[in-house]
Amino acid sequence: MEKLIQYCTKESLYDGAFNGKVGWHAAGMGYILVTENGKLIVIDGGCPNDTEDFLALLEKNADGEKPTVEMWIITHPHGDHDGVLNTISRNPELLARVEIKEIVYYFPDEFYDKNGNYTNIAANENMKKTLALTGAKAHQPELDEKITIDGMEFNFLYHTYDCKVINGLVNCNVCSLIFTVQAKNKKIIFTGDANTRNLQVVSWLYRGKLRCDILQMPHHALCDTGLLEFYKEVNAETVLEPTCIAGDRAMHSELYCNTECARWNEWAELNAKTVHKTFEGTVEIAL
Repeated sequence: MEKLIQYCTKESLYDGAFNGKVGWHAAGMGYILVTENGKLIVIDGGCPNDTEDFLALLEKNADGEKPTVEMWIITHPHGDHDGVLNTISRNPELLARVEIKEIVYYFPDEFYDKNGNYTNIAANENMKKTLALTGAKAHQPELDEKITIDGMEFNFLYHTYDCKVINGLVNCNVCSLIFTVQAKNKKIIFTGDANTRNLQVVSWLYRGKLRCDILQMPHHALCDTGLLEFYKEVNAETVLEPTCIAGDRAMHSELYCNTECARWNEWAELNAKTVHKTFEGTVEIAL
């Protein structure tokens, strides 16, 4: 049976201060897709301290065999997303427990952050090491490229094809891949930590074609990202929020809830029949 697993990251259990003075605590993000014949696809994974639990979850879904990951997608190179993959690749004992066939990513070197740093150059060097250690093939998706694994179709709607549009916009969150997954009975859209500008581009390019059953909320459902037009186009009945306890509470507090993006995110939540928040526990969804 096809299914989607949203992993409960350790960072999602953070319940401390969350504001402009102390910063917005990371929440981590990790998903596993299981195809009809049991093939495994991973999206991100989580922080380094999630490695053992995430690997155990892969083993649990490998029917007693050594898990083989057909495709490991990294939405963008931030530690709460690629930390598990980095940790596995650099620990021979952990790496011996899993086979990784292909890593899908797209980190444009020409992107620079708000401080003028070309952060993706280091990320690409790190990925070269990861690829060498794992023996996995590298794949950088083309715009609108489709990849099918065991009947499950992945359609890559967005990567940063023109850095002039996003250069200087905070950090490499804005380089996140955005893609859909068409399973037998349900369609999912993953946004990673995409920025509002990214959502605008996808809405323009795919107007009338974005309807999905399941939406992974961009940037941990925080109020610095969102787009009502995009959410209405997707019109998802199930919303996934890879967020932490403190972040969820803050985004629904008076401190942040009146921002435009917070109101748009609230619309997506209220429009959905089901909302799965990471800190509530690991959840499986039949596809």
